Amino acid sequence: MDFLTDDTDPNALDDDEDESNFFEIYEESPDLDIPYDLIRFYEEKEADALANKQTTANEVLQLRIKESVAKWRQHEKDVGSAEVQIVTAHERIVYLTQHLLRNKKDVSARRGLDALVVARRKFLNYLYATNQEKALKMVSELGIRFRAKGRLWDKDAKYGAFKNTKNAKIMKQLKELQKQQQLASASTA
Repeated sequence: MDFLTDDTDPNALDDDEDESNFFEIYEESPDLDIPYDLIRFYEEKEADALANKQTTANEVLQLRIKESVAKWRQHEKDVGSAEVQIVTAHERIVYLTQHLLRNKKDVSARRGLDALVVARRKFLNYLYATNQEKALKMVSELGIRFRAKGRLWDKDAKYGAFKNTKNAKIMKQLKELQKQQQLASASTA
């Protein structure tokens, strides 16, 4: 029971001991040499990668959208008019179409493409109702197949844009036959 009567704490440090002795374990660890040449090599490699960075498809898309919006907007701060919405949707449709040609099984992209086509058609219908001349100009310049609301498609207009379809070939042959008949009737008359 001497330890109960002893005033000294066995965990207490002696006055002779310094608290800095606690760090003696670190003095025994080996010194690490910092590989400055390796650090410089990786920094140069990263700088070269940033300098040679190719533009991504998304960056190209955003640039095309900005150019098209600048062409069709009504005023300097126009971001929501029907023309701007049509052009933005059209550029995204072109991008998604190219994406789906490369990735045929991307179902979510196909759903997004369908939604964009519907949105573009709605904006075109609105623009056609308010300003027919501008709507028809946009349709012709952007190369969009467009039918005004309430009008029916004729076969030439509907399938004329498709070049490698059986129907297009038949229509081409019919036109050639009609031309030959017109030439024959003109020569006999």
